[in-house]
Amino acid sequence: MLKRGEPIGKELLEELYCERGLSAQEIGEQLGVSYHKVAYWMDKYGIGRRHWSEASYLRHNPDGEKFRIDLSDRELFVAGVALYLGEGDKHSTALVFANSDPGVLKLWVRFLERVCSVSPDMLKAHISYYEDLDYSTLLSFWSLELRIPRENFERPTLKRGKVANDRFDQRRSLYGTVHIRFYDSRLKALMVSWMKDLVEGDL
Repeated sequence: MLKRGEPIGKELLEELYCERGLSAQEIGEQLGVSYHKVAYWMDKYGIGRRHWSEASYLRHNPDGEKFRIDLSDRELFVAGVALYLGEGDKHSTALVFANSDPGVLKLWVRFLERVCSVSPDMLKAHISYYEDLDYSTLLSFWSLELRIPRENFERPTLKRGKVANDRFDQRRSLYGTVHIRFYDSRLKALMVSWMKDLVEGDL
């Protein structure tokens, strides 16, 4: 707690705001001063303010980044970016990748694991499948293939099969479609920049 009228030191602000990731409001509450006083001394020392999205990220990830980038395997890196450019969700703030091909999905999981240091047990997934398929069999298959724990699979989506002459459409996947999610807005922002570089020939 600061004494009445006592200035907030620059080193203290840098420790609380920059190193520990506290917000200006939280610093004020900890020191027993107003938000406006914290903001005044931050401006005086030239300590830049975080964007609200970065502040929100830090609140939800107090232990730091959930990923670490390793670009030593360039072929895998480029393959992963190309995969997401073709099949990934461009609108979500998370990385969301959907496919029905086991090989493609295994490559995507390998990209996350080796390039982004995101292990399969950090991923969420859900299966979309048609009514003639057995969900428990699909769950066992995909959990084994992708090394994603069964408990990380969210509620599945049951689709009604296309029927022609009382026979199911044989063009669809026998394994359903799997949607793999990793919730991290910063990694998604990196992916967006990588895709832009790939399209422009600068990756």
